[in-house]
This record gives sequence, C-alpha cells and structure tokens, in this order.
Amino acid sequence: MKKQSMIATGMAAALVLSACGGDDGGADGEVAPELNIAYNAQPPTMDPLNTTAHATRIFARLVFEPLIDLDAEGEVQPVLAESFDVSEDGHTLTFELREGLTFHDGSDVETEDVIASLERWIEMSIIGSTYFPEAEVASPEDGVVTIELPEPMYVAPQLLADPGQMPHIMPAEVIEEAGAEGITEHIGTGPYTYGVWEADQYLRFDRFEDYQSPEGESSGMAGEKTAHYEEMYVHFVSDGSTLQAGLQTGEYDMASPIPWDNIDQMEEDDSIEIIPGESGLLFSLFNKAEGPMADEDMRRAALAAIDPEAVMLSAYGSDDWFSLNTAMMEEESQWHIPVEGEDDEFYQNQDLDAAADYLEAADYDGEEITIISAPEYADHYNASVVVQQQLEDAGMNANLVTSDWATVLDSMDDPEAFDIAFSAISNWPVVPSTMYFLNEGTQGWTDSEEILGANAGLIAAADEDEALEAMADLQEAYLQYLPIIKYGDRRTAGGLSTDLEGYEYVTGVGEIFHHIRPAE
Repeated sequence: MKKQSMIATGMAAALVLSACGGDDGGADGEVAPELNIAYNAQPPTMDPLNTTAHATRIFARLVFEPLIDLDAEGEVQPVLAESFDVSEDGHTLTFELREGLTFHDGSDVETEDVIASLERWIEMSIIGSTYFPEAEVASPEDGVVTIELPEPMYVAPQLLADPGQMPHIMPAEVIEEAGAEGITEHIGTGPYTYGVWEADQYLRFDRFEDYQSPEGESSGMAGEKTAHYEEMYVHFVSDGSTLQAGLQTGEYDMASPIPWDNIDQMEEDDSIEIIPGESGLLFSLFNKAEGPMADEDMRRAALAAIDPEAVMLSAYGSDDWFSLNTAMMEEESQWHIPVEGEDDEFYQNQDLDAAADYLEAADYDGEEITIISAPEYADHYNASVVVQQQLEDAGMNANLVTSDWATVLDSMDDPEAFDIAFSAISNWPVVPSTMYFLNEGTQGWTDSEEILGANAGLIAAADEDEALEAMADLQEAYLQYLPIIKYGDRRTAGGLSTDLEGYEYVTGVGEIFHHIRPAE
C-alpha cells in the first residue's frame, strides 16, 4: 500500500510546483474505439458544484480540470496552473496559468474564466463557503490569479485540491448562464468532452482531440493524462449479478464497485483483475438535536452495546475488506493518530454492563430509537440489521426503518425523522475538518465547543506542527462527544478486464478512469 501523504511539506514558506503543457496530451499509438464501464450509480448531475455525490465527482473530472489536484501520494500538484505559490505570510496563493490552454469549444482559457470559476466555488461549494467566504480572487496581471486570505491557512492548497467539490475551471459565459439548477453546458479542458446522457442508461464521453496535458509521470490526478478511447461509455448497473455477468461476458471492460458478495466469485475468473482500494468509513450518524441520542450518555450506551467486528463482517463478509480502526483517519494518512488504552478498548469491544450503566445515567425509559437505512446500499443495510439487534440486546427499544437512499438523505435533514442513520464516507477527506459531522448546522447537528474549536484550530493553523496539534485535539474531542459511531474502515474493489491496464483507485481521490488503456 502506498503512503498517503495528506500534508504537503514546506507549505509554511513558499511552495512552488511546476508542470508544463504537453503538445497532444501524450497520445501516442493508436486510439481504441470505445471503453465500456459499468458503474453502480447514476450521478444526480454533472455540475460538480451542485452535489457532493461520488458519481458526479469521478466522472466530472473526465471533462473538467482544476488549477491544482492530488497525485497518488496525496500531494498537491499543478494541473491547469503552471506553478503555484503560497506567500511567506500565508495570506496569498498565487497561480500562474499554463499558456495556450483551450476549452472544449475552442475558446482560450483566460484569467476571467478562472476568477469566475473560483468565485462560484467559494459561493456554492461546502468547502468554499465554509473556509473561504472572505477570500478575494483577483488577477494582478494576465495569466496570473491570486486568492487573498484574511488569515493564514496552512491547509488552503489541500482544501482547494479536495476532490469532493472541486473548483473546476469553466468558461465565464457558462457560469454566467448557470441558474439554480446548475450549468446547462458542460465545457471544460479535460481529456474527454461531455457527449450524451441517456437517463438511467448511460453517459458517453468523447475524446478531446486538442487536449493539452500537463507533463510529468502520471500519478493520481496529476501528471500526464491521455484519452485512449474515441468514446467512453459509463453504463448505470445497480444490480450486482448483472454487473458481474456483464464483466465476465465482456459486455463491460471495467466495473466499479464490485459488490462485496460477488468478489470471491470474480477473483476466480482469470479474465478479470480485481483491484482494491481504501474507501472511507462505515458509520451511523447520531441525531444530536433532539430525541434520546441527543444525550451523550445515550450515545455512549449505544457504543458500548456494539460489537464492531460483527457489524463489519455483516457488511463486508470478510476482514479482507475492512479494518477495525478507532482513529478518525485511515492508518496510512499523516492525519492518522493512533487511539490507545481505554478509549480503544471501549470502542472495539461490546460491554453490556457499561451500556446498562450509561442507560441508567441517561434515565432511559424505553423510548423508541428510530434507525434509518437504505437497502440499496447492502453494507449499510446489513450493518443496520445487526446494530438493531445489538441495541435490543442491550435493553434499547430500537426500530429499524428502511427506505430508498434519497429518502434517507432527506430524513437526515429532519431532526424529527431519525435517531440513528446509517451512512458512509466513500473517500477519505484531504483535510479531516471537512467531514460534515464535525461541523455546525449540518446533518446530525453537532454542538460541541471542543470539536468546533479544534476544527477551527486545524483550519487556522499556520504550519504543519500547529495543524497536527489541532488534529490531536480534534480527535480527542470527537472520541468524547461521539457525533457518530464509526464501525471501521472499508475497502472497495473494481474489476478490470485483463486485456486492459491503467485503472487506479487512489485513497482520498477514488476511481481514476482516464489512464485505462489496452494492455501491452
């Protein structure tokens, strides 16, 4: 497993990283006719700022590109920027644009397009509106864009490179015409252009013949990119058996994610390579605004009632596909702080006596605890069935309510609709502070001065030492307050025809499709 560096070194002073535009995107050799990918979910939109959906994130980046992005080691690298710099006082980020860049419609990429794109990101994205609301975007000279921060922010480049809702660069005219429903034209600078979207069937992307790639070794979303196919089709296949059959018969060249129940069978097929990847965490969200779980003693009672290994086995079938990690962040992250001693013991082991003590401290009188889960996500649902039984065994009146995922999401915005909601984070965040359950006014309604203070400290850190110190405070506050129950870290798997190569799954970034090509 590669080391995932989530903190770019040397950011306290000036950071300059360079990349040069390629002549034809590195497209050497023959271009294949088409690539067929099966994916389990349809994106709600292809406007990357109108949603945080994972499906939008991974397919939008075929079309759109940002100024900076993450390589396979989690380091921030320039993409549309030739270079970027953080001033010594930490107040100014300066981006020098690559020369000669063009959009898919043939127009030149100008500083006004970059400014409009960044300003829209600040206004619409969760990260932009939360951490950059007072930032000023300007162009001191042609080909240069600056972001002026009211206070130094060591993690500012990482936040700008976070793949969740990236500040992809689009023509200013497209942004001006975008309404509340999002952009109506999908014009970017990426290796593929937006082709056709047949709802509930497929998305088609077409090769951008004039694509200008950054130079350098391909690594994650950085370095050289090449469109190896004239057309790339993404077929929406929610049924695991259909997905498996299509990959095995050659109808699909690649499929992601492979349902955990199907992995063993597909590993036996010599025509398919199974490619794993670290895929975030499975958790249940507590409603801390009202109801029984607003009481911290009730949350601790629920945690004491849980056997996390049994929960994760029910969700993923084998410990090949999960790990029991109490810490907030995955073990290869530089943000990872091991949890030891009593905290780890409490998190990792069911203790019904402790659960009874916490229930007594909370004066629990048998009030119903509503658990919501979506069967369309098998890991969520299977885990929720086990958790309901474990809470019942500990003396809690737990009621499991199932519905489609869209309804679960709506319910998670209503403090009267649930007490515990099953969810997952599909990709590790670049900066831990961006996990929504650590912020005010978001689902779950976290109300902890310690968490909010540590979170603010991490964002306001002037250097790496301050950031890591704030991270330790944040994790300690999280363990005490319990905004969620984290059951463990999960792994995903994609299936690729052995006739192909180049597919990547990068921790914190997710599936990367543009490197897929015929095997040599």
